[in-house]
Amino acid sequence: MAEDLSISTPYTNHYFSSLAPAMLQFVPLLHRWQAGPAATRLPTQDRFNYVEFGCGQALSLLIMAAGNPNATFYGIDYSAAHIARARRMADQAGLANVVLMERAFEDMKPEDLPPIDMAVLHGVYSWIPPAARDALVDVIDRHLRPGGIVYVSYNTLTSWTALLPIQKLLTEFAAQASGSPEDRARKALDFLEKLLETNSGHFKDAKALAAWLKHTKGGDIRYVLHEYFVSHWEPTPHSEVAARFGRAKLNYVGTCDVVDTLDRFILQPAASKALSEVPAGPLRETAGDLMRNNGFRRDVYVRGPVATTPSEWRDRVREQRFALIRRRDRCGMSAKFPIGTVELNKEAFDPALDRLADGPATLGDLLPIMGETQDGNALRRLVTMVAAGYAAPCPPVDADPGPSDRLNRVLADEVALGHSHDVLASPVLGAGARVATPRIVALAKDTPPPAPGAPEEPDYLAERRLMDNLRVRLRRG
Repeated sequence: MAEDLSISTPYTNHYFSSLAPAMLQFVPLLHRWQAGPAATRLPTQDRFNYVEFGCGQALSLLIMAAGNPNATFYGIDYSAAHIARARRMADQAGLANVVLMERAFEDMKPEDLPPIDMAVLHGVYSWIPPAARDALVDVIDRHLRPGGIVYVSYNTLTSWTALLPIQKLLTEFAAQASGSPEDRARKALDFLEKLLETNSGHFKDAKALAAWLKHTKGGDIRYVLHEYFVSHWEPTPHSEVAARFGRAKLNYVGTCDVVDTLDRFILQPAASKALSEVPAGPLRETAGDLMRNNGFRRDVYVRGPVATTPSEWRDRVREQRFALIRRRDRCGMSAKFPIGTVELNKEAFDPALDRLADGPATLGDLLPIMGETQDGNALRRLVTMVAAGYAAPCPPVDADPGPSDRLNRVLADEVALGHSHDVLASPVLGAGARVATPRIVALAKDTPPPAPGAPEEPDYLAERRLMDNLRVRLRRG
């Protein structure tokens, strides 16, 4: 077995918006299922238990915890360094609703977790051995409540099959090289580059591999180590993942890549028609991955999903709140989707974007503004905005801003010391809002705003408006 060089190297500390509780509950709603704590529609629906398996340094988890202070967030990771750093940040921000554990999945005990409502695994499933995958499913089976939601992301066979022998070559070379894990990984990539230059056999006219190598060599070496220099790396078809989670009574309900519900934005008409003729289920998912050359999935499963009636769905979808997450002046009518650049209908989208630029709104609020009477048509416009990165689903009410303010101060202080965060916590989203690193630096240093009429003032005011709507700020002192 190849040595796992990633074990002694901390992973990159990034935020992943697909892990947001509001997004995880939006996906089943989009497909007309009841799921998650909000499905009960109880006053205490914001009191839920959320677990991230393989949380790394837990930036996403901490931001979600700050934005949902009435819920409890559990982070589990095998790395002591990851857990130590996450615990330090949680303590600095005074986040009392975070529980962090250094555990291998195989070593988890029944008493480690309470009943849970949401479980997420991002960048974990494809990189652990089968025994760990089975142990993980067993833990979820033991603790997930009926109606609970599970998110799992993974590499599919679609785009990665050709790289499997290359990954084996890299790990074998690194195993016999000398130096730090980072040095050994770089030497292995240099070795691959020399083989490519021979233009022989497997490496003859390997343009795609050459492009991948150039991109990889230019990336963060910590990411490269954890992505490719691991003892287990197994891209997996959707059908196999669905079968494994099926043992825990989990049913696949959709993906956080919500653009997948917009057929005309992901495939040409002939391809879309051919895919529609494939029976719904794992076979259609696999065929769709191949037709789109989709190499990474963000799947959402529910334990015992319950279908909504038409009237229930109408009421729930009208109550769904959305917030603008990009500056209004940067929400253009040309948006990029899997099929390519799509021109949006200005008359259909501008009124809703203008309303959201004033603050969050429910789909019910937006219906008359869009001049729309059909809930499904209005929802498709909102989903288009979400898929384009303009808007995001958010909780029905804003959270207490205190925890988000405190965590943002910690993040801003870290940026001032050289860390590369580009996200701050929002009590409106119950999740993170992207903020340019220079803007976070300015916040950390209490830089005064530009003078009236200064060239920088329009950018500052546009950013300030968005941050005010999302209640993104720092608590002083």
